[in-house]
Amino acid sequence: MPKITPYSGKDVIKVGKANEPDPKVRNSRWWLENGKELAASVFSIADYLRKRQAYRQHQAALFARLYSNLPIWSFRGASLTKLNPQYRFPNERPTLNVVAMCIDALISRMVQSKPKPMFVTNAGKYKQRRLAKKLNRFIDGEFYRCKVYELGEQVLRDSATLGDGFLKVVETDDMKVGVERKLCTQLFVDESDGMYGLPQQIHELEIMDRDVLAGLFPEKKKAVMDAQSAYFDSSAEYQGSITSQVMVCESWHLPSTHESTDGRHVIALHNDILSDEKDFDEEDFPFIKMPYAPRTLGYFSQGIPERLMGIQNEINRLLYTIQQSLHLCGIPKWMVEDGSKVVSAHINNMIGGIIKYQGVMPELKVAQSVPQELYLQLERLVQYAFNQEGISMLAAASQKPAGLDSGAALREYDDLQSDRFAYLSQRYERWYLDLANKMFIKAKEIAEREGKYSTIYPDKKGLFTIDFPKDELKDTEFVIQAYPVSAFNKHPASRKQEIIELMQAGLIEPSEGRRLLDYPDLQQEEDLLNAPEERILMVLDEIIDEGEYSPPEPDMDLALAKKLVLQYQNKYAQEDLEEEKMDLLRNFSQQIDMMQMSAMPPPVMGAQGMAPGNPAPGPVSPMLPNINQAA
Repeated sequence: MPKITPYSGKDVIKVGKANEPDPKVRNSRWWLENGKELAASVFSIADYLRKRQAYRQHQAALFARLYSNLPIWSFRGASLTKLNPQYRFPNERPTLNVVAMCIDALISRMVQSKPKPMFVTNAGKYKQRRLAKKLNRFIDGEFYRCKVYELGEQVLRDSATLGDGFLKVVETDDMKVGVERKLCTQLFVDESDGMYGLPQQIHELEIMDRDVLAGLFPEKKKAVMDAQSAYFDSSAEYQGSITSQVMVCESWHLPSTHESTDGRHVIALHNDILSDEKDFDEEDFPFIKMPYAPRTLGYFSQGIPERLMGIQNEINRLLYTIQQSLHLCGIPKWMVEDGSKVVSAHINNMIGGIIKYQGVMPELKVAQSVPQELYLQLERLVQYAFNQEGISMLAAASQKPAGLDSGAALREYDDLQSDRFAYLSQRYERWYLDLANKMFIKAKEIAEREGKYSTIYPDKKGLFTIDFPKDELKDTEFVIQAYPVSAFNKHPASRKQEIIELMQAGLIEPSEGRRLLDYPDLQQEEDLLNAPEERILMVLDEIIDEGEYSPPEPDMDLALAKKLVLQYQNKYAQEDLEEEKMDLLRNFSQQIDMMQMSAMPPPVMGAQGMAPGNPAPGPVSPMLPNINQAA
C-alpha cells in the first residue's frame, strides 16, 4: 500500500532523464479497476501527483504569506521555513504591502455588484413566466440558505491570492444542496491531461476527522478507524494536528465520449473504498472554478501575489534600506578628538546642558539623510504595481478624484475603471451562473429521488418556504442569465442624482423617486408596475393554452387589455390557431368594447335640457309622432 508521507523538500522531478511514472504507482487507468486494487490505484496516483506538484504547495504558502504579512507555519504540507531565503523578507514583515492593497481594492470593487442568476423564458407563456419567477425565488432561497454571497467573497479572495478559487456543490447528510469552499492546493490534475484547461480526471485530497468520516460512512467505520493517520508537516516548529485525522481521496473520471460508460466517481482511503459510483455520466466536475488570470497552458491560474512578487520583494528591500539608513545616520553624533579632556557623561540630550572640555572643542555632526532617489524609486514601484493590475491608487485608499463632485461625473469615472476589469467581471458573473446551474441540477436530482425538496425564501416580510417545482418542469426549457443586483450607486449623493435624472426623464414618478431614495426596492416597484399587464396576459394565455375563457373584469386596465388582445389576434392569426380560440379572443375584445361604451359618461345637457350645439325643437304637430320619442 502506498504510504502517505509529509513533504520533505526532496520530492522534485529530476532533469536530464525522461520523467517516468513512479514504480509505486498502480494502474494509471484506475477507473477500470475493482475491489481493493481500485483503492490502491486511486490513492497511489493522487499521492504521486501530490509529491510531484509539491511546488504548488510551497507557492501557495508564499502567496498567502505575501498577502497576510503573517507566517504560514503549514499549508497542506508546505512550510514557509523551507523556502529559498530569497523569498523570505529581511525584516520578516513588510510595512508597505501593495499585494494586500491590490487584492483588497479589487475585492471591494467586485463585491459591490452581486450577480444574480435569473431564469428567463424564450417566447414563454404566462405559466412558463410564472414558473421562471418561482425558480428565481427558489435559487434566491438556496443562495440565502447556503450563504453563497459570503462564500463568493472568500472564493474571490482565494482567486486573487492563489490564482483560483473553488466552490464544490455537494449533497448534505440531511438531503439538501450544500456548497463547500475548496483550496486549489487540495486539487490535483495531471499536467498533460490539463494542458488546455479541460482535464478528463481530477483528484481531491482532503484531511478529515476520523470520527466525522466514520459518521458519514457508518458501514465503513472499521476501515476508517484502521486507516493510518495523516499529518501536515514534520518540521521542527509544527508536528501536525492534535486531532485524529485521515487522508481521503475523491477522484472523478469523466466519460470519454457521449456514448461511453467509463465515467467513474470514487471516494477512497488508502486501504478501502468508501463510495464507488460506476457509469458516472456527468459532463463536468462538481467544482465551480473562479480563475483570476488564466495561463496560456495549464489548468491552474495566476494570482496577484505571483504577478507582483518581484515588485513586492524590491519594495521590501528598499524599505529595509531606508530603515537601516535612518537608524544609522538619522541620529546626530558628537565628534570628540581623541585625547580631549571631555567628560562623556556631559554629552547627553539635556536642554541647556554644559559640556566642559580642554583642548579641541567637541563638534556635533549630523550625517546626510537618506537619498531622495530611494523615496522616488519606492513611489515608482508602488505605482508600477497598481498600474500592472489596473487598480487605481485612489480606489485603494477609498478616495475620490479631486473635482469630481456630481453623481454623473463619479459614474463616468467608475465606468472608466470598470473597463479594466471587464474580463474579470465576466468570469465573476459566469461563476455565479455555473454555481446556480449546478445547484439547480442537484436540487432536481434530490426532488425526483425524494419526491419533494423545499428551501427558505427571504422576503422583506419574513421567511417563507418554497417548494421545488419538479412537476412543472416537464417539457419546459429555460435559459439562465446573470444580472447585477445593485442598480444604484452606493454613494448617497450619486444615488440621489441618478434618481433625479430618472424622474426628469419621465421614467419614474416623483412619488416613486422619493420612495426609492429611502429604500431602493426595485423588485417591488417592478412587480407593482407589471401587475396590470400580468393579470391580462394570464387570462389571454389560458385562452390560447387551455381554451378556457374568463371575461374581462371592470377593475382591469381596459385600454391595456384592448391593446393586448388585438396583439394576440394578429399574432395567432398567422399561426393557424383553432377557430374556437380565435372566437374567444374576439369575444374578449367585444366585451371590452361594451364595457368601455357603458363606462362613457352621458352627454352634458344645456339650459333647455338639450345637448349644447343642437337646435331647439320646433312645435310638435298633433298629427305626427314626436321624432325624438320615436327614435
